[in-house]
This record gives sequence, structure tokens and C-alpha cells, in this order.
Amino acid sequence: MSKISCFLALVLFPAWVFAQVVTVQSARTLPLGSVVTVRGLVTSGAELGKIRYLQDGTAGIAAYPGKGSAAGFEGAVMPGDSIEVTGTLVDYQGLLEISPISSYMVVASGLAMPAPKILTLSDISDGYESQLVGFQCVAFAAGGGVFTGSGAYSVSDGGGETAKVFLRANHPLIGEDIPGTPVFLTAILTDFNGIQLLPRTTDDFSESLCFYFVDQPEQSDIAESGFTVSWETNQGAVSTIRYGTTPALGMEVSVAGTATGNSLALTGLQPGSIYWVQVKSLYNGAVLWSETRPFATRSTSSGQIKVYFNHTVDAAFANGFTPEGQSSAAVVAETIARINAAQQTLDVAMYNNNRTDITNALKAAVSRGVRVRYVASLDASNTALQTAPTFPVLFGNTEALMHDKFMVADADLSDQAWVMSGSLNWTNQNINTDFNNTLFIQDQSLARAYVLEFEEMWGGQDVLPNEQYSHFGSNKRDNTPHHFIVGGRVLDSWFSPSDRTTDHIVETVYTAESEALFATFSFTKDEIGDALVDIYANHTDVRGMIENVSDSGVEIGYLTSVGIDCRPHAITGDLHHKYGVFDVNASDPVVLTGSHNWSFSAETANDENTLVIHDYRLASLFKAEFEKRWQENSVATFSATQREIQLTPNPVEDQLNLQTTTAFVEQVVVRDMLGRVVFSRTVDGASGTVSIGVTSLSPGQYVAFIQTLYEVRAIPFQKI
Repeated sequence: MSKISCFLALVLFPAWVFAQVVTVQSARTLPLGSVVTVRGLVTSGAELGKIRYLQDGTAGIAAYPGKGSAAGFEGAVMPGDSIEVTGTLVDYQGLLEISPISSYMVVASGLAMPAPKILTLSDISDGYESQLVGFQCVAFAAGGGVFTGSGAYSVSDGGGETAKVFLRANHPLIGEDIPGTPVFLTAILTDFNGIQLLPRTTDDFSESLCFYFVDQPEQSDIAESGFTVSWETNQGAVSTIRYGTTPALGMEVSVAGTATGNSLALTGLQPGSIYWVQVKSLYNGAVLWSETRPFATRSTSSGQIKVYFNHTVDAAFANGFTPEGQSSAAVVAETIARINAAQQTLDVAMYNNNRTDITNALKAAVSRGVRVRYVASLDASNTALQTAPTFPVLFGNTEALMHDKFMVADADLSDQAWVMSGSLNWTNQNINTDFNNTLFIQDQSLARAYVLEFEEMWGGQDVLPNEQYSHFGSNKRDNTPHHFIVGGRVLDSWFSPSDRTTDHIVETVYTAESEALFATFSFTKDEIGDALVDIYANHTDVRGMIENVSDSGVEIGYLTSVGIDCRPHAITGDLHHKYGVFDVNASDPVVLTGSHNWSFSAETANDENTLVIHDYRLASLFKAEFEKRWQENSVATFSATQREIQLTPNPVEDQLNLQTTTAFVEQVVVRDMLGRVVFSRTVDGASGTVSIGVTSLSPGQYVAFIQTLYEVRAIPFQKI
């Protein structure tokens, strides 16, 4: 066929080409924006809203009657219908949908539901998106309670894997009892804002007789030569522990007797090392394998912890202790000193960086033979990395922020292994003006745990990153040790969003008996607010400061309404800390710090790190920092619009004005109500007024995502 004939065929017969029915699997491989026609059996109804999920013998897909769709879809299409649907492929918050729906036809009705694809929770992936799936022996964390409202409910299986069951607003299960015993769970798997399981009715919870772990293996009695492993099964079982220095394990020891609750001390291990542990239990012919978990032995390192603040503290509250540094110059000098002292390796995960002095120190380390690897945020300003440095850099986290601020030096050298953590980014603003903390910890066990986290983002152990195996955000797993003894101190380490960090912050809050102090850039997590209210009701003194009081859902109003003294930070320079300090002058003083804001994004999507350290000296120093900021803040005048970002006019016809004062806007992205990017502009740190032309946009509803120096603000607007 000639080129002209081929062109005429495409012009004359596009409807015929696109009207051909393809398998759902074939449709899923086509580019976004393609018009497809598929046939499938509908597996959901109004309990999940207007959306309908359908599947054929190859795969599943969602169909959503958005703007421009053929009328009546959600009223005409019911579970058990075989339908033919034509529409456009779109990605909405991670979920592949057919929307708008240009035409549909009910081919047959009243058909039986397909059998769910039987999986374990560890099998869950977006390869099963929009399909009906089933799980044996799944237990709800809130079993025995009631589905009190919309949101996520945690479930786990006998292998220790967890997942989220999600109920939308007005779901028919709201108000129903949560199963108190393990069930066979049937649900539709969706990848909307992360993988979720969507049950439809109480029929999706059926009886399941099973043998399962009540408690997965946990670690205690941490020593240089070993530790104790404890676990519990629901039936008395014969158990074996498999363990080794890699996830392949390799060593095995039997546990004497038959019991539900078990513990065994593993001895003869190497100090400063990570061991993976798995329990195999047998009951009445059934074999149960626990989750394979990494645990760390105690190291022979010094355990020294150096504390740096980039502003002065109030020595009157420090109980005679002094931080190693109280200035921006001091923290930069120590950072460069640690880089200069590295002998073998440096791994850096840093949100943003405009400091050529620190970057040049890393380059110098490369020149003397140190292996340097660097992970930066994809969506942050990193001017110090714009000219390709002499070390490899991986920019990551396409769904949110790579928000870590840590560095690991010489993890394989006991007396040289250091971890840098805290709230400080490597930028002039964060170092010189904002309020931050940085810790330098000399401990090999902790360093090796941080390297594990780094290499999960890096995609392996090699010098260069492997993006095929690189995982950021919600794709990461809880696969690092959490409990350490560092210089005699109890220390816990958590990474987000894989490790349920908010739960551990809440647990830490509940340990407070006399005093709880907090200073955080963003605070929107209700669970932490509830915990603070609870301990306040039990006569614990609670005080706190928040920088971003204009965040949607900020907790300041809730806390102050019950009498807690919580104040907006009102002086020049952002309160960029993310710390809590508890019971300084009681029996168990605790500091919690790191990169994790007390926010939804930090918990569910960002890459973050958090340390919980039980130590009188550290708690005293953080209290001294808090009291200095509290005193400064008490005499300041707060402007309610200080950090406010506005879009005017709204509704808008042709010119949209973004107005701000100190938010340092970096990028503006506009999405339509299907989640499609319709406008994107780099603003390069501007403040004041930014004008955005919107004459090319069709009338309708949109959301502007405004990337500032530290956060993403979403503001809806209407184009008329």
C-alpha cells in the first residue's frame, strides 16, 4: 500500500480501527490517551461509587463515568453484567481507568461472579490491578470493633505481611462489625494512591480455619554476640529458626518443645552485624513460615552521639550539658569533617543541596578513592548537583518527595562508621536561617541499617544505581532493623513510608508521663494529635510549636481547643525541626527526631527517616533548644497570612495570580479532575506574585499543585 493510500485508510476508517474489541490485558498495554473497546464481567456496584470494575479472562480494568461520558452508566451497569465499553485510557492517581466512557452496552445480566484470584498479601502487586482477589486467613488489626467510617483498615496474614482495606464514604460496610477472627477476604485490588483492597459487602468476609502467627518474630536482649528472638502462634507448634547474614539465611536451630509462645537466644553472632531471621512452625501437618526479618547485633563502636543545632539553645534547661555545635558554621564544619574523614564509603540521601562547599568535599573524597553514592529528590532544587559531579547521583520518588537528610560513612569499619541524621537540608536557607538539628552517631549497626535503606532506593549494592530495582515511596518495604543499643542507649530507627512511622511516634508520645514538648514544621496527623490530647488529659504537661499553621488539617486548633499550649512559630526563619522531647527529668527521657514531618505525605508517600533515642543528655539538649525557641516565639507577633498561598481570582477567566510572601515557590503544576497534567511551570524559588495564563484551559474544575521549598500545597480553582 502506498503512503497516500495508508494515510487515506487512517482518515476514512478510524472508528472501525478503534471499535475492535481487545482483551483487557491488551488494552492495559496501550499508551495513555488511547481509545479502547473491551468486554468484561462487572465485579462491583454502587458500594464503590460511580466507578465500575470489570475483568475478562486476561486482566481487570476500571471504568469511570467522568465528564463527557455517555449518560446513565452507573445506573445501568450492575455487578454480574457482561458489558462492552469504549473510552479513553487515563491514569488517575495511579489507577488505570477508561474515562470518559464514550459508549457502553450491557451484553448480558445476572451472571455469576468470577472466582477470585487466590493470593497471599506478599503477592500483592499492580499486576493484579482491578481484579477480584482472595486471601486466606486474613486478620484485621481492629478485629472485634466496628467500621466507624471511611479510610484504611490494616489487615495481616499468617506470613506477617500487611495490607490496607479501604472503605469510601457511605460504603455499606460502615457501621458493620469488623471480623474478630481471621477470615477469607475477597476484594478488588486497586492502585489508587497506593495499593488498596476494596471489599464490597459482608459476603466478602467468609469463615477461614487457619494456623497463623499471633506475633511475628521480635528481638530483645541485644548483645554483641547475639540476641533473643520471640514469637507466638495461635496453636501449639514445633518450631525452627532459620537465620543468616543475608536474606538467603543458611543456618538453622530447632526449638525444644511444643508451645504457642516461644523464644530462643541466638548466640555466637558477629558484633555490628545484621542477621535475617525466619521462623518455621508446624502444627497438625500445616507448615507456617514467618516473615523474614532483619535484626542487628550490638556493635563495638564507641556509640558517641554529637548534637548540633544551627541556632543557640538555652543553657539554663540543658542540665549542665552543651551541644557540640550551636551555629550554622559549626554544623557545616562537622559535616565536611565527617566527609573528609571517610576512608572507604559515603552514602548520601539528601532532599536538596545548593552548598558547593559540602559538594566539593564529596568530590574530594572521590579523588582520594572513597566510593560516593548520592540520592536526591527528583522534584527539589539541587543547584549544587546541576553540573554533573564526579560521583553518581540518583534522583528519585516520582509520587512524592525523597525527603531524607542522612549520610552514612564507612559502614564496614567499626570505629569509623558514622550516621548523620536530623532535619537539616544542605541549603543556605536551611543552614543559616531556618531552625534545624543534626545528629552524628558513631555506630556500625545503625550505619549498616541506614545503608540497607539507601540501597533499597539505589537499587542494589553496586557503585552505580540500578533503576530497575530502585524503590521509593510506597514501593519500599519494611526491611531494616529497628532496635539498637548505641553506647548503652536504647535507640529505635524507622523509615517512611514503609515502617508505620506515625504509629511509632504515637507509641513514643504515650510513654510521656510528666512532659511532652514538640517542634515541627508540619503537623496534620490526627493520630498524633489524639495521643497528645490523651496524655494531656492524664496531667502530662504538653507544649508545642508548629510552622505551617495554614496546612489543611493542621492540628493546632484541635490541640488548643482542649487547653494544650500549642503556638504558631512566628519569627523569621522556618521552624524546620521535626522533633519531640519527652520526660527530660523523669525516669525515661526520650528524643524523637529526623526528617519525618507529622503529616499525611510523610507517612504515606515521602522517603523519610526517624530516630527515637532514650537518653538523658540528648533529651536535656533538645529541651534546651525547645525552650530557647519557645522564649523567642513568645514575644513575636504572628501574622495569620504569613505563609498563606492564594490563587486569585477564583473563578478565573484568563489570568491566575499566585500570591505568597515567604513560601519560596519552586514549581506550579495544574491537573484536571482526571489527574492529567494540563500546565506545568518552574518558578525557581520566587515569592510575591506569579502570573499564570489559563486562557488555553477549557472551562471546568482544576487543582494547582504548588511546590514550595518544603512542601506541596494543593489549591482547587475554577476556570470559566
